[in-house]
Amino acid sequence: MKSSTIFVALLSLAGSVSAGGFGGLKLGGSFNFGCGLQIKEKASNEQKNWCSSAGSFFTDFNGSPLCCSDHTRTPPTRDNECPFGWSKHFKTDCCIPPKEVSPCDCGEGYTYDKKTHKCVKNTGKCHGGQWWHDRSGTCCDNDWQWNPPKGDCPKGKSCPKGWFWHKNLKKCLPTGPGSPEPGCGDWDDHNQCCGGGSPGPSGKAGNNGGKGQSEHGHQGGKFPWGGKSNQADFEKWWSSLSNHKGWKRDLAEGQQALSFPQNDLDKMYCPGDLHACTVPSALGGEWAYECVDFATELEACGGCIGSGGQDCTQIPHALSVGCEIGSCAVYSCKQGFQANGTSCVPV
Repeated sequence: MKSSTIFVALLSLAGSVSAGGFGGLKLGGSFNFGCGLQIKEKASNEQKNWCSSAGSFFTDFNGSPLCCSDHTRTPPTRDNECPFGWSKHFKTDCCIPPKEVSPCDCGEGYTYDKKTHKCVKNTGKCHGGQWWHDRSGTCCDNDWQWNPPKGDCPKGKSCPKGWFWHKNLKKCLPTGPGSPEPGCGDWDDHNQCCGGGSPGPSGKAGNNGGKGQSEHGHQGGKFPWGGKSNQADFEKWWSSLSNHKGWKRDLAEGQQALSFPQNDLDKMYCPGDLHACTVPSALGGEWAYECVDFATELEACGGCIGSGGQDCTQIPHALSVGCEIGSCAVYSCKQGFQANGTSCVPV
């Protein structure tokens, strides 16, 4: 995948990384990553057996590996005990994510505890019948879930899903403690609404899409700033990618994006509509990801290898191949074979 850009996630980003500045995930918001090789090597044979099936992975639980697989997941025992979409580990009293990179969204009335890997209810000086909303510093009424004092948002503003515009307080507030964190890419923390005009890396308003190689390319190395990473550097670098004006989009690319939507891992590591595929790395405990276009990438056509994608260059007896909107196409074959569109058959 020579035309693609490789990004390496440093070990210091493994575990739970605060997502301050990622859309509306400013307070309490974080992303849970998997774990590096140094932690994976601590896994027992039993743990490795649990994580031997497709889709399984290890995550970092206080410096130790924790297997996340169909064999280790059980439903949470109570509401908001775990972040949305997460499960309980069947042996360890903690929550485990559905994917290697997953948001730790506990709802607006709770905060993710990185040590226990569970959701903890927010505390605040509110009277009976109210709960504390840390993001806005407001006591919210329990009955807003059924009878919110709704008003109309100002022009150009909107409220996230599960939120409403409070007609008296003049800001968006969640209907209940289980409302999700703001999902808009232009969250205005000052006015507590979507439509701040300064989209962040989750960038629904500022993501320009893309295809091919980014001019921010960094082949085979660490993040562009070099050395050890920190949150501020990571967010600054990511923002430069997601807001880069050199990316172009046309109708065909828009259709391709719909065919291959980005998952959480893609959104964290790749700009535009590109997708993150792991690549062999000799960097010890670091991870390496290559950002590819599933619609055109010859060596990862339609998906990452091992996850439904195909390496078109490995089609038997083919001489000339292409990747057309996620499907391999064979144009010519070696002597004694002829192309039937997707493969070479004997003549």
